Amino acid sequence: MTTFLYLLEPLTPKSFDKNELYTLVIIVVVWVLFIILHKKERLLSQTEIIALYVFNVWFATVGDRMLAEPPLDFYDTLDYAHGELFDSILQVVVYPVPIIIAIHLFRKLKPNRIWFMLISASILSGLEWISETFFDVFQFKNWRTMYSFVFYFFVIRINLSYIHKIQELFMDRKRK
Repeated sequence: MTTFLYLLEPLTPKSFDKNELYTLVIIVVVWVLFIILHKKERLLSQTEIIALYVFNVWFATVGDRMLAEPPLDFYDTLDYAHGELFDSILQVVVYPVPIIIAIHLFRKLKPNRIWFMLISASILSGLEWISETFFDVFQFKNWRTMYSFVFYFFVIRINLSYIHKIQELFMDRKRK
């Protein structure tokens, strides 16, 4: 058992402090919001939700590996320069849900696509700024919030295209 705990030590936080607490709070907030929106009006099918969820877990994991580790090494997250347990929690449990909420709202409101991407990227960048500034979830090195805005604009654009393709596949299957 001690060998197992020794192996897990690099994955555990240095101390359970504000960034881990914030991570747990944000989990509750995004999931409660998602559940409320989805229960009130089911605008996304279970298949679409699962597809978006898996795609964004993959996107977050690959994105963080590319941007937060050498050779780019633009930022660190939480307590270490390398991944830890709460990094995985952020990538798997938190990150996909705001994107799914955004897609839900896009379906509901049917806004202008460009304005929606601009507003969504602004909100996501603002949330990231709060996470970085007040809760030390991120420690930026060669990264700026403006880069996050461009990145999130791209993320929303990719997700809107992805969900559109999934919807087209459903339509084609229903016609056959």
